Amino acid sequence: MTIPLRKHWVKTSDWRGYYEYDNSVADGSLLAGYGDPYAESHNRTEKERIAKVKSVLRKNKIPSRVAKARTSNLFAGSYDIVVAKKDLGKAKRLVKKVI
Repeated sequence: MTIPLRKHWVKTSDWRGYYEYDNSVADGSLLAGYGDPYAESHNRTEKERIAKVKSVLRKNKIPSRVAKARTSNLFAGSYDIVVAKKDLGKAKRLVKKVI
C-alpha cells in the first residue's frame, strides 16, 4: 500500500512556520543539538513516542510512515507519522489512547 506524503506549510507568523503532512496521526519535533543533555533527553523521548505510536498502528495492521519535515527554525526539524487517508480516523482514535 502506498502512503502519500503530501505536506502543506503552516504559517505561524510572517516569516515563521513549519511543514505538516496530510493524514498525520502524530507529530513532534526532533532537535539536532547533540552534546546538549536537554536535547539528547528530548530526542530520546520523541523516539520513544514514535516507537509507541508505530507499535499501536502495527498491532492494528495500519501501515504508516515517519516523515521528516523542515521548519523555519534552522536548528530543529519536525516529523509526522502518516497513514493512508482511508485509515486516518481509526488510526487517530488508536493513537489518542497512547499519547
